[in-house]
Amino acid sequence: MDQVLARTGGSKRTLYNHFASKEDLFAAIVTSVSDRVLAALRPALSGGIRETLVTMGSGYLRVLLSPDGLALYRAMVSEAPHFPELARTFFDNGPGRASRYLAEFLQEKKLEGVLSVDDTQCAAEQFLGMVRGDLHLATVLSNRKPTDRQVDRIVESAVEVFLRGAAPDLDAR
Repeated sequence: MDQVLARTGGSKRTLYNHFASKEDLFAAIVTSVSDRVLAALRPALSGGIRETLVTMGSGYLRVLLSPDGLALYRAMVSEAPHFPELARTFFDNGPGRASRYLAEFLQEKKLEGVLSVDDTQCAAEQFLGMVRGDLHLATVLSNRKPTDRQVDRIVESAVEVFLRGAAPDLDAR
C-alpha cells in the first residue's frame, strides 16, 4: 500500500476508501493490466483458417512477451499461493478466455466442414501451447526479448504443424 501511495500520492484513508484490503488493491491492479493485455487477444476471427491462426498466435505471443504480459505472469505465479481465487479468476479471464475464443472460431470452421478436430477447446489450447512453446518461459527467466523474426517464425511453424494435423486437406478446399 505504501508503494502505491508513493507513486500516486494521497493518503491511506483515501486508498482504503477505494480498496478495503491489500487483496482488493492487488485484484484491481491485476484486472487493469489483464484488460489491457487481453484486448490484443480478440482479433477479428473472420478470415481463413491460416490467416486467423497467424493473427491470433502472433497477438497472443506478443502479448505474453510484452512488458505488461511478463509482469502480470510473474506477479500471478508469485501471488497465486496467497490469492488462489484471484489466480483462478485471472486464468479464467486471461489464458482461458483466449483459448475459449479461439475454440469458438475452430468450432465454426468444424461446422463448415473445413476442420477435422473432435474437441475444439482442446485443439485451441494445444495451438496456443505450441505458440507459447519454450520461448515464453525462456523470456520470463532470462528477460531477453526475442526478435520479431523469432516470434513470427515460431507462430508460422505452430500454424503449419496445427494445420497439417487438423486440416490436412486445407489447400485442396
